[in-house]
Amino acid sequence: MIARNAWRLVEEPDSIWGRVLKGKYFRNSDFIYSKCPTSASWAWKCLHTIKEKIKPFISWIVGDGKFIDPWCDRWVPDIGVPLPKENTSPDPNLKVADFIDQESRMWNRRKLQTHFDQSSFEKIVRIPLSSTNTPDRRAWDLTRDGRFTTKSAYVGLNAIPVRAILNQRMNVGDILCPRCHLEAETIIHALVTCPHVSRIWFLSRLNAHTDQFKDKSIGDWLRYWCDLNPLNANLDLSQEFLFVACLLWAIWNSRNTLIHKNHNEPMQTILAQASRMIPTVSNSCATNSRFRNANSDTHTSTTSPPTTGWIKINTDGAWNPISKEGGSGVVVRDSTRNFIFAAAIYDMFSSAEEAEIRAIWIVVKKAKEQNYRNVEIEGDAKAVLEQLRKGDFNGTWSTDAFLKDIKSWTPYFENIVFTLFQELVTL
Repeated sequence: MIARNAWRLVEEPDSIWGRVLKGKYFRNSDFIYSKCPTSASWAWKCLHTIKEKIKPFISWIVGDGKFIDPWCDRWVPDIGVPLPKENTSPDPNLKVADFIDQESRMWNRRKLQTHFDQSSFEKIVRIPLSSTNTPDRRAWDLTRDGRFTTKSAYVGLNAIPVRAILNQRMNVGDILCPRCHLEAETIIHALVTCPHVSRIWFLSRLNAHTDQFKDKSIGDWLRYWCDLNPLNANLDLSQEFLFVACLLWAIWNSRNTLIHKNHNEPMQTILAQASRMIPTVSNSCATNSRFRNANSDTHTSTTSPPTTGWIKINTDGAWNPISKEGGSGVVVRDSTRNFIFAAAIYDMFSSAEEAEIRAIWIVVKKAKEQNYRNVEIEGDAKAVLEQLRKGDFNGTWSTDAFLKDIKSWTPYFENIVFTLFQELVTL
């Protein structure tokens, strides 16, 4: 898919083919802001065209801030481009790096308040900064983790063959929605706002109202459920994104069944199909995850002291999706189970993942300061621990800085391992 190749140029500008194209087409800028001369090759014209289509879904994750234009680039959570302070003119020579105190690696609040309106200021100071100078990184807005996927691009680029899009390529005659026959079948109408489909969303476990999306795009719908630009801040929308994706697919399948087989599937059948698509974890996999049984009374902790010469640190995070309040806690013990240190923080978090990562960040920093050489970090955040074990230190706008710090600190240890806490149940 051309979109994936375009994303590779965004993410890997220093690759061999990236350097070749840069030397020829965007020597003094980057791919996102490159131009397309009339003499360009057919391949470059294709890449440039698709780049212009995916550009609205690309944002920056702040590292050192040296490459981010504060007035044009999308880099602030929820709003993308911040607003300048009233009655001030944006300075085109400034970069985001100019608003960071490079010695303390903290935001220069006074300078931010001089240039940005209050709403933008409050959102900017929520962005964590790494203690080390790491390069700015671009992220894909249509997925929770910022990683590009072909499926998300397929939806975001309006590549779904609904009648309104097909009619732009060939005369298909009737472009009305095959369900309601009231409006043109656009992507947002077919998957979200058609009266029949809207009823499905309302009857689902999401109890979602779709009227507010009638004049919006499918990208807005995905961002809403990714919790990137939520219209309702009282829900942890991102936790339901997997079900949303499955329901979108089930709705599309039912639309095709109606067209090709003249069979109108009941709403409950469509909801059941979506539920069956969600991956489930077998209870037999208790060795890889926390295993709980509501009817069980006895729980046995399998945590054990580390081997001689090692330090074991247990971490945990908690988060309230309604208030956005949360906490991170840590306990440090030596190989004889002796208590060494404990700490907890209470703060506002953007996700449960951030609370878990903040806890790990605290203990890695503390272990480095105490000059511990062999450290085992144990927690119950399976996805986070697996990511660290793989050496993947890329995160979202709220976690990337902490992960970059953890990456920079790990070489100080002779050994540092991340293990999953397991809770066994006596039946």
